[in-house]
Amino acid sequence: MRSTPAYKAHNRKYQRNYHRSQVSKNPDRWQQSPNWPGFDRVQPNPGSPQKIAYYITICAWLWIASFVAVANVGVREVFTIAPMPNDASWLFGHGWVRFLVEAVIALFFGMTFLSCAIVVWKKLNDRPRTYRSAKALRSLEYFFPATQRERHWWVLVCITAGVCEETLFRGFMLHYLHVLPCTLNLTLALLISSLVFGLNHFYGGVGGVVGSAIAGFLFGLLFLLSGNLLLPVVLHALTDLRALVILPTRAELTAPLSTASDS
Repeated sequence: MRSTPAYKAHNRKYQRNYHRSQVSKNPDRWQQSPNWPGFDRVQPNPGSPQKIAYYITICAWLWIASFVAVANVGVREVFTIAPMPNDASWLFGHGWVRFLVEAVIALFFGMTFLSCAIVVWKKLNDRPRTYRSAKALRSLEYFFPATQRERHWWVLVCITAGVCEETLFRGFMLHYLHVLPCTLNLTLALLISSLVFGLNHFYGGVGGVVGSAIAGFLFGLLFLLSGNLLLPVVLHALTDLRALVILPTRAELTAPLSTASDS
């Protein structure tokens, strides 16, 4: 579909604003990064080797921690769960509550992926973007991928986060807090594991902690309802992969405004 003059003008306006806010910032500025060993700070240069090394470090530590957790607890105990009748009776004892919880989970993830659907729709229909979803992630621009190479590594980061974080914060922690060595109520164990999961995303600020804790709680409920960790793993990875759809690449941001793509 050929772009109209009105479309080109509209796209240039929003791309120029986004370009100025992202590219013209001081390249020597440093921001605090997630608290992983060896990488207390990451330079916000999308093409820097530091970011690739940071991604590798995240993946390495998560896989090591996951293997240790599974080795100590067991594969079946981590990846499956079969709550007893008196466990979380508020959830399993009433059909309407279970239906409501499933509806909330579906609504939450539907809204989560709505921005991706809008971006894809605009791209397919040659419509200009406002970059509102991308601007919402501006405070973490130093962390998200920009170059094509970083986007390839980001796929590995997302798959690792989906598998390993669900293994650690849902499979392992629920077993550790509810079965052995602790014997906490299943609901309390789920709340604690969700809070710890949220605190693990403290680099995103208070909003990042709260949002991640809520998402973690819903991932945990999905684990309990399905009895298997597969669905939370897949949804977790897809949630993180949204960045590849929402965020424009560095090449798109630095391309001439007259020829740049609207994505």
